[in-house]
Amino acid sequence: MYRYKPTVEAFLERYEKKPAKTQKGMIGEFLSHIIINELLDNFETASPFFNLEEKSIKKGFDLLLYSTSDHKVWITEVKSGELRKGKDVNETSQLLLSTAYNDLKTRLNENEINHWANAMNAASIAISQHRNYKDVVLDLLAIEGEKTSEKKSTSTDNYVFFISSLFHDIKFKTIEKTVMDFQKSMVEKAEFADVFCFSIQKSTLNKVVDFLIEESKK
Repeated sequence: MYRYKPTVEAFLERYEKKPAKTQKGMIGEFLSHIIINELLDNFETASPFFNLEEKSIKKGFDLLLYSTSDHKVWITEVKSGELRKGKDVNETSQLLLSTAYNDLKTRLNENEINHWANAMNAASIAISQHRNYKDVVLDLLAIEGEKTSEKKSTSTDNYVFFISSLFHDIKFKTIEKTVMDFQKSMVEKAEFADVFCFSIQKSTLNKVVDFLIEESKK
């Protein structure tokens, strides 16, 4: 994996040139990377946030995760934003999760081979040093790619993460029940092999960016 300081510097270089909507998405994905790596011990990140050699953020699925406990690949969709007009934090978080659900469900059912080709390329870059599970991840992605080429790929084949990243005053926190109820509704729909959801909330984008700027100076 890339060293910390060059990664932060590369992130900031890309971030400052992007429109506000893209910036929110970049920060949301960045926070998701950090939280998953720090708090979810049974998952390994199997995709890079971006390639240091390229000047654009990566394309394809937001994140690929590998479950070391049951050897599954989890496809992750992150949606970020600020409080929606006329909505509270719980309603906005649910809207972000719903958008993640709709977008990922569409992609997993449209039998587009490029999604899986990009995923395999990203995984190959991200986990090149992890021989103990690299082949497993690439094989699982290749299987889905083959199903897609035969127009047989569906969302029910896939394990998915949905993440909302809300930038709003943390005095008004998203309640846990909102996320739990959303996850329960996804499980009941049985449109995926399995579902996991969580919600991130930060007061402002600027606090995250200011922290990264300070980190880049160390």
